[in-house]
Amino acid sequence: MLVRELLTRDVAQVRDVSPLDSAIRVLAEQRVSALPVVDATGRVVGILSEADVLRLHLSADPRAHLRPVVEEAEVPWPTTVAEVMSADPVVAHEGTDVAEVARVLADTGWKSLPVVDEDHALVGMVSRSDVIHQLATRDADIWLRVVRELGRLGHTDWSVGVSRGVVTVSGVRRARDASLAAAVAAGAPGVRDVVVQVDEEGTLR
Repeated sequence: MLVRELLTRDVAQVRDVSPLDSAIRVLAEQRVSALPVVDATGRVVGILSEADVLRLHLSADPRAHLRPVVEEAEVPWPTTVAEVMSADPVVAHEGTDVAEVARVLADTGWKSLPVVDEDHALVGMVSRSDVIHQLATRDADIWLRVVRELGRLGHTDWSVGVSRGVVTVSGVRRARDASLAAAVAAGAPGVRDVVVQVDEEGTLR
């Protein structure tokens, strides 16, 4: 699956010179974990994430401490997005394999990546939730398609399971029906592998 098939195109964005306070409000109002940051030409130059904002110096509340809090020297509050954002972020393209995006998100802990075109202009964002939703939706679609086709052929007594694109058909009682079950399952778009469990004669792939 490619990024173009699941990315969110209509996303909020901020300029690198935008006031930081305004950008934080956008994060809160849009209920997103990160905002792509663009320069005057529209090229992606950074990401402003929840983590970036949380790193800002916040004054301690004395009510939460048994001993008086010794305040550190006051740190000037940043005024622009560029002062806080994560610069030069890893980006994806519309033709990037979603499996690669999933690995980056898992390995880095980031929740989303900007998607850019060949000029590095913003196209959209792809997030963890986009990937997870697509995985769940794909499995459900495969299951429904296989069950319907087997039912049309009169095999409503067979059980079908789908996990991450792998279809398992169980309850097949005759070895000669295994080929039919495998062919039907393999014909559904998005199927990565098929396992047919034959009650009396083992498991066929």
